[in-house]
Amino acid sequence: MRAISTDAEREAAAAAWLADSLNRPGDARRQWTDGRLAVLALGRRFSAVRLADELVYAMAAGAEPATASTVLQSLRGPVIHDPRGRRFYALVPSSPPGPSLGRYATYLGLGHYIGVPRIGDNEPDGTRASYWAVPPTGPGALCDPIRLSTMIETGSATLDSRSEA
Repeated sequence: MRAISTDAEREAAAAAWLADSLNRPGDARRQWTDGRLAVLALGRRFSAVRLADELVYAMAAGAEPATASTVLQSLRGPVIHDPRGRRFYALVPSSPPGPSLGRYATYLGLGHYIGVPRIGDNEPDGTRASYWAVPPTGPGALCDPIRLSTMIETGSATLDSRSEA
């Protein structure tokens, strides 16, 4: 099997891998062609952790340089931003996390669906539509669950200490 070498090949491979989360991957491809989002099934190929905007921005306030992008890139995997819903979605392996992620994060696995932007939609465009805050780098590349848990714990502690003050 030949290695994926160009950005276009990596993007096509990532899109195919994501689409394969559905029993009929062609449905995802049609949705991306007809609009900005495809509704994909979670829990088989990958899952997601929904993060409140405030959690990510609390973490970004302590980062150098202070940007949400810096914090999210540290997860080493794809992250979707839904500006309308004021949420981020970190794509993770399909094994459930520990008992609780706290009040700023929710695990979404089997039985859930997520709106996934077209590969290449990496910037907000003013429509408040979802986009890739951190785009996929290839098929199967997902966020590091340990880094994500650490981010959630640290961000939650920061937010909780602010609310107590």
